[in-house]
Amino acid sequence: MKNKDNLSLTFLTSAVLVCFLIIGSSAALASGEENASDNGSSASNEFPYPRGTAPPYGMMGWETGTQFLTDNATLVHLGWSTYITPQQFVDNINRGKELGISKYLVATGGPQMEAENFWKSVKDLGVTDNDFYGVYFPDEEGSPSTLITMRTAMKKYFPNAIAGDYLGDMQTGPEDKEFIPGLDVCYFTTYTKFHPERPHAWVYGNLIANAPDWKNTGKTVYVTTEAFGQATEVNGLDPDLNTTQKVVARHESQVVMGILGGAQGVFSYAYKYAADTPNYAGWASFKPKYEQIWPWIMEGNRTLLATNVTSGRTNITSDPGGTIDAVTAYIFTDADGRKLVASSSMLDFTEANGTANNATITGVPDGTYDVLWENRTVNVTDGTINDTWQPYEYHFYQLKTNGTGTGTG
Repeated sequence: MKNKDNLSLTFLTSAVLVCFLIIGSSAALASGEENASDNGSSASNEFPYPRGTAPPYGMMGWETGTQFLTDNATLVHLGWSTYITPQQFVDNINRGKELGISKYLVATGGPQMEAENFWKSVKDLGVTDNDFYGVYFPDEEGSPSTLITMRTAMKKYFPNAIAGDYLGDMQTGPEDKEFIPGLDVCYFTTYTKFHPERPHAWVYGNLIANAPDWKNTGKTVYVTTEAFGQATEVNGLDPDLNTTQKVVARHESQVVMGILGGAQGVFSYAYKYAADTPNYAGWASFKPKYEQIWPWIMEGNRTLLATNVTSGRTNITSDPGGTIDAVTAYIFTDADGRKLVASSSMLDFTEANGTANNATITGVPDGTYDVLWENRTVNVTDGTINDTWQPYEYHFYQLKTNGTGTGTG
């Protein structure tokens, strides 16, 4: 996402940061506290930050209005600035408390956060790191040393606070690894219409190219969906967005690509401007689906499966990420040993020339699979699933169990 000044040059309406966060999991960031999710399930459903409880998804709101409250927000960004005083920082925290979200507040500001004195002043105003959840550092910060300095200064006075930021595509400027010491959470872009030179599969490619560096050091990564500008409304001149259903499906596909790429959650910007659009409807329709597959995403136990595309375009080059099969699939295993095969078309309608892919997924355990949200089942007897994927289409196959975590055969 571009910062406020840059976005204003492109979009007349872009001035405020609005965010969704679908909560993921990272055991390496969990503290010894009991961090069970709000749905009352086991303590293994841990929020990726070191304290507090949260549902498996959430919404970040903006400083005007309270839509985030009705959508069960867990993290709320209150205002946007390139300059902030300690008192303004505390005012944001207090506003979060007034709304009943003090433990889930993300406050932002500018370069003042590099100074230890800034954080000392906040602490001297009576704030502890039980009063706020973490800090969203200045958007798209290009200097690793700046982020490291900010995080170091913050941790001196608020060791439990979380540092997060969005770093754009990570393909220009410093290597992504250089930013790792400056952040606890990183958000990876999916803006393939905002940056139309990127193929749709670039979302997945960006994650598989960069996210392992972060996850291997105990950091948490999110996919950042496109929720403003060219991607939010029907555009009769764009074959990828020329119907309401395509706009809805494109947004859902962005989230699915994040799941396949290993993202631990979804963090979406600018939903203030996507309200009442098909794009927003795409989020609303996918949210309960995400909650259903949360146990698999949370566990993070996933393996790439081999696919053989037999019709339509077979692959796409996505830099980063290299050559990607036109249909990509992973098998996930949750904490109870249940199996879920997640698959998606990696092509938009332009890339696919509007043609569906027939493909075979191999390496699948035999058994009967419910195809989630499609009212059908698939029987696997030879380790393969054969199916069809339209552009933007995804299929999630859940292996039925006999009560012991194994397939029914």
